[in-house]
Amino acid sequence: MNLLRSSNLTVHPAVYQVVLSGSRGPKGGCRPDSDIDLSLFVTLNSGMEGIHQAEILREVLETTLNSWKAPVELDIVAVFDKQDCGLRCFQAFDHSDGLCPKMADDCLGLYKLQKGFAGYVPPIGVQIRKIFPWIIVWERETPPNH
Repeated sequence: MNLLRSSNLTVHPAVYQVVLSGSRGPKGGCRPDSDIDLSLFVTLNSGMEGIHQAEILREVLETTLNSWKAPVELDIVAVFDKQDCGLRCFQAFDHSDGLCPKMADDCLGLYKLQKGFAGYVPPIGVQIRKIFPWIIVWERETPPNH
């Protein structure tokens, strides 16, 4: 946590929660050259699609990347709700398969802007149960209405 405190972690007004998770791919393996993986949970207006949504998501990531000042590389992704479930599974302290009735692969939207990639992450088999455990390192008292 000291690393996060000293890193100048800054978030865009559309971000309502920051989650720290491990470096694991869809196969569940851990990376030996791990970095800091932060997911920035973003509130988007319902019906917001296309270019405007992508601009907001890019701005969200640039806000954090441009202010990051730490010796450890930051790997971030903007996460947004695409199932109208409120991503309540990320509010849980203990994960179980019964937590979400829509527990499907790639059930959340991801936008990345790093390491030669810019845009929406295509369906790659992301499973919520494989992301757990995670730590909510920051959240707004009241989610933004963006």
